[in-house]
Amino acid sequence: MTLRVLPAALLLPVLMASCAPVASLLATRDAEGPPPRQAGPLTVGETWTVGGPIDGRSVAATIGIQDLVDVPGGTASVNERDRLDAFAAGREGFGVARYDPDRRYLTFSWVGTGNTTYTCEVTTLLSLPYQGRLTMLRGGQPVANGTCEANVRQ
Repeated sequence: MTLRVLPAALLLPVLMASCAPVASLLATRDAEGPPPRQAGPLTVGETWTVGGPIDGRSVAATIGIQDLVDVPGGTASVNERDRLDAFAAGREGFGVARYDPDRRYLTFSWVGTGNTTYTCEVTTLLSLPYQGRLTMLRGGQPVANGTCEANVRQ
């Protein structure tokens, strides 16, 4: 019986040492709190700069990710009702970021001047800055297309 206890006693320090990295990670998480909510490349607290050339001029928007909420077909920085209200009212400067996990698409939409809205759709999320297709809409109808770039600022 003593021979069986001795090898177990020798293994105990090795087993305890293997727990140290896990304990360290847990202590760090407890000290810093839970990580911010994420949806694809979007993380709460980030700010994205989006824009590009369209219809002979350059347009841009800054979209902050204050929150991430579930919306039909994905996750967005604002809820669907607020988005619909802002776009219907033409609230200039209002912007929303949306991630579709099924298609792995990232879309930024914002209201510009004169009730013009813009949508930058990124379909390939390889490296920053993301490149995509920019669409200008008036009255909900597309009137021009261009290219866009989206980049995150911390």
